[in-house]
Amino acid sequence: MREVYKNVKAPLVYDLPYNITLLEGEGWVTRKGGCPANTGQPVIIPGSMGAYSYLMVGKGNSAFCNSASHGAGRIRSRFDLSRRGVSQSETELGLTGVDCITLREERRIEEAPAAYKPIQSVIDVQVKAEMVDVVARLSPVLTFKA
Repeated sequence: MREVYKNVKAPLVYDLPYNITLLEGEGWVTRKGGCPANTGQPVIIPGSMGAYSYLMVGKGNSAFCNSASHGAGRIRSRFDLSRRGVSQSETELGLTGVDCITLREERRIEEAPAAYKPIQSVIDVQVKAEMVDVVARLSPVLTFKA
């Protein structure tokens, strides 16, 4: 980011693990594609680099192991996009108007918005199931893909 924006300050505000195993109570909870959502805990549910992300607060719903999803999931594989994505236009990939810094150009294509399912239904289901509450909807400004 400093190469592009020079002396930008970008301190870590919150680090939310996903795909993790944590000791909780008297046992271990493994979350694959999920994150902790204990009562009052901040939860970030990212959309694609072309869709909203959400700042949520966990509700500690034990029926879901005090968890929330980490995004909507992929609709197209990285392999499919690395093979076929280069032949698609920026518009077809959902990259029009998306500001992305990357160390490898193929990552930009593999992670294009067209690779992901829509996020809104995922948010709606988790709110209805009382897993999380919405605090804020966030618009992507800049994405960094390693």
